[in-house]
This record gives sequence, structure tokens and C-alpha cells, in this order.
Amino acid sequence: MRCLIHGTVILFFVLSWSVASTCLAADDPVAERDLVLGSDVRDDARQASSGALKKIAYFEAGPYWEFELMRKKVTESLDRLRVLDKVQFPESLHVSPGWGADSSVYLAEARKLMADPSVDLIMSMGTVATKALLTENNGRTPIVSIDVADPAGSGIIDAETGKGAVNLTLQYTRDKWQKVFVLFHQALPFHKLGILYHDSPEGRSYSNVNEAREVARDRGFALVEYAKLDQAESAESCAEGVRSLVDQGIDAFYISALNCFDWTQENPRKIFNLLHERGIKTFARDGSVHVRKGALMGLSTLDYVPLGEFYAGRIARLLGFMPESVPMVEHQYSPKITLNMDTARELNLDVPLVLLITADEIFDSSLAPIRDESGAQ
Repeated sequence: MRCLIHGTVILFFVLSWSVASTCLAADDPVAERDLVLGSDVRDDARQASSGALKKIAYFEAGPYWEFELMRKKVTESLDRLRVLDKVQFPESLHVSPGWGADSSVYLAEARKLMADPSVDLIMSMGTVATKALLTENNGRTPIVSIDVADPAGSGIIDAETGKGAVNLTLQYTRDKWQKVFVLFHQALPFHKLGILYHDSPEGRSYSNVNEAREVARDRGFALVEYAKLDQAESAESCAEGVRSLVDQGIDAFYISALNCFDWTQENPRKIFNLLHERGIKTFARDGSVHVRKGALMGLSTLDYVPLGEFYAGRIARLLGFMPESVPMVEHQYSPKITLNMDTARELNLDVPLVLLITADEIFDSSLAPIRDESGAQ
């Protein structure tokens, strides 16, 4: 039986960031940005006097578990704001060409959405969809971009100013992925970190390759790259890549936002088993979902409920349902550390006590299950 322990970080964590550039919760006002841009865009979108439902288009390159989860959280938050009954998500405006589609297909779909006068707002999921929309951008239709792996690295916004297109809204945390790699290396040190990606700008973005290279140089570990994944990031392609990395002597592996690690579409357990049988530490950027299934350590980089509230508030304002005088929900980046003690024992690791104390979630089958007040497990 697995037990989930929730904790709050109230102790000073000796493995945490220095006061300067490695601070997890950066005080730099540029570190946390939401790009809700242009009163002209809001004015164009605001048609509150008409009783017609506002049409929200949904655009993704292909299905991914985090896209569906974020869409659910945004919808729930719109409902709490009493806005959900004022909008509609027409099936005809739900666009998901598939991960193996040619880039021209994404651009064509983006062009259709931008040319459709009935579309009041576009909810764009991920890097590929957002870049396609910005390529075909009409400068008017609001684009609310969610779950973009690396907005600055993919050229969607400017890294220093955090600015992007006038009709673009997204949440951006500067240097987030550098901090993820630093934390993993500080917490459970390694010498050779393996990483998989498809050799394209989007593929490198999904796996945070540029940030991994930067931190590897700064901290002195080797980054072993496998860049031969197919465009769909299939399970077969990922398995071949992992075997190649193992043969090159990695002692740690980074589980990034790849389709082969989407538990709703694939079963990555064979890959996890191969890595752990060789004594290789597994670090997951998406935290609980992978650690629950066997990854050694994870860092939950998205707080789904607060992010849902953040985006719902922006959507409500862009569509004219929330006055300017109402304050917006601000999203603060507060990553949560997750550990799997079963995997730690399998790897014969002694997890530092301070890491155990600091962890927000621990999965451990040797502990008694937590029960709620009704006695249900």
C-alpha cells in the first residue's frame, strides 16, 4: 500500500538556492510575469452588452495529459467565477492535428482560427500550437497560452523583458528550468545526466536542453544527449534512446515532457525498470505523476489549481466579464519536492535527512496508509 505524506516547507533547506540567482522564489520582479497585454485587445474582445455566448477555440498540437488537466482546471475556475455559463467551447473549434503532423498543418489550422470572426479567444496549449498562432497572428484575437515548456527559449517572448505579442497572455517564470536542474544535482548528486529529445527547436524546449547544458557547465557534471527521437516521441524511440544512454554510462536520467512519458497514452514502466536495474537515478520535471509511478525524485513545476485560477481570471477579463477594478489572481512559483522511497531503497540510496524533512510528498509502501475522517483510504 502506498502512503502519501504531505509536508510544508518551514525549515531552512541546506540544499536550497543561494540568496542570489539560485533562489527558488525569486524576488526579481521580472522573474514572475503574466503577459496580459494591450487595452486595445481587451476593448476589441469586450462585448458585454450582447447576450451571445463568447466562443473560445482550443488549439493543441496533439493530446497530452497536462493539456487536458490544465483545461479542466481552467474550466473549473471559470465556473467558480460564474463565467462558464457565458462562454462556449464549440467542438468545431477544438483543433488537435496530432503530434506527427507536418508544421504546415499546424500553421494552416492557426490561420483558420485567426481568420474566423466568430472566435472571441483562443486557448492555446503548448509550444507548437502557440508558435503556429503567433506566426499567423492577426494581432487582435486574444491568445491565452498555457503549458509552454520554455517561452523564452522557444522565442515566444523576450527572455529579459518578458514581452511578447500584444494579444498574447501567458505565465512566465524566468530561469525556472535552470533551478530545477540545480536542485536535482544538489539534492542527490550525479556525474552523468542522460536526456532525450527530438532534434528540433520544440523538441529541445520540451526537454529543457539549453538549460541542462548551462547548468552542466556551471556545476561540472556531464550531459549525455540523445537527439534521435522521432517527432512523435514514441515509446519505441524513447526506449532505443534510453538504451543508448545507458550504454554510455549515465548515472542519472531526466524525465522531461515527452509523449513517451505520458501515462495516459503510454506505459513508461519498462523504461523506469531498465534505468533502476542499472542503478540510475531518475528525476522527473513533472513531479508527482511520475514519482508516484516509480521515478526517484520529482519537482512539481506547475501548481494546477492556482494556475487554473490565474488563467481563468485573465480569460474573464479579456472577454469583458471582469471589470478592471477587480484585482487579478497572481501566480507565485512554489515548486514541490516529491520522493519515492521504494525506488530509493531499490537503488540502495541513503536519502539525506534534510531532503526527507523538506519534501512535500513522499511515496513509501512501507508506511501505513493515510485515512481521512470517514476511514476511507
